[in-house]
Amino acid sequence: MTSYNFYGFLTVELVTDHRGWKRYFDNEYVRIARAGSSAPRATIRTEIVDRLPQQRPDDIVHETRFKGLFLYRTLVRGIDTDDVTIYFARHWIDRVYMNAIGVYLQAQVLEPVMYYKLLQQGVLLMHAAGVTKDGEATLLPAYGGTGKTTLSIALLDKGFRFLGDDLLLVDTADLTVHPYPRPLHIFTYNVRSLTGARIPLRYRVAVYAKNVLRFVLERVMRTEFLISTRIHADEIFEDGVFGETAPVGGIAFLRKEGPAFATVDVTDDNARSLAASIAESADLNDSLRDLVDHDARFVAAFTELELDVIETLLRGTGRLTHVNSRALTDTDRSLFAERTRGAA
Repeated sequence: MTSYNFYGFLTVELVTDHRGWKRYFDNEYVRIARAGSSAPRATIRTEIVDRLPQQRPDDIVHETRFKGLFLYRTLVRGIDTDDVTIYFARHWIDRVYMNAIGVYLQAQVLEPVMYYKLLQQGVLLMHAAGVTKDGEATLLPAYGGTGKTTLSIALLDKGFRFLGDDLLLVDTADLTVHPYPRPLHIFTYNVRSLTGARIPLRYRVAVYAKNVLRFVLERVMRTEFLISTRIHADEIFEDGVFGETAPVGGIAFLRKEGPAFATVDVTDDNARSLAASIAESADLNDSLRDLVDHDARFVAAFTELELDVIETLLRGTGRLTHVNSRALTDTDRSLFAERTRGAA
């Protein structure tokens, strides 16, 4: 068994004798896992099994043919307890292309469950990039494809440090953000747009080869495929790229239109709607709803909890700045922290 401690909030355990799964989990989580000052409240055990166990009344059983190609079977036990177990049925693809199945388990099952268990502690596993400077962190929530990775990397040239490009752990109790340094998802447009990055040839070849594979699959299967190459930030940037845990100084919600910066104060009248807009931009909440088969009672309680936690974060910062990443000038990036800093 391999164990990963997420800042003392949550422990994820992997149970398998398959070395490919351990390599995948280590690559994703070893750089994130850091023990906190107290024992984690919740544990999620992920077991890779030949056959799912017999179903119990409160178990969640999920079966899907992912992208029309691979049939994956999952059973989640004890989702409303502090000891959750995910049973995931082995699939032959883990002997051929580990990432195909690893990404599914991670993004469609494990991290959605993590999202829920962390929300119960007032911690948001936020769909956001993040940077830190002068002892404060700026969160960059956004819809997919809005430029989180590109902007957060561009800010490194302005004296910022990197916290993550896709997910961050935000503790709303004390308004602190913890780094989530898992691999970057690099696509062909990133090869050209990542300011200051030195992407080794082997990775460039992989990026363009996967783009060809994506092109073929989309035309054969008639569905969208996002096939990235996963590269750690410290493999393509100089040492010291990562920042440390820091208080939240501001929230910059990225969009593709409008002025470069437009700031709104968080009030009793708009706090819930602003929280809903951030929740709508997330991915893990939709994956969790799919996992529980849109169970009405569960979804209603979960959605209320999610909005409560996001609203707590917004009220703590006092302001939300909408940022059109495409309209930012070099001067805007230099003044980014000042333009997006909250009132708290």
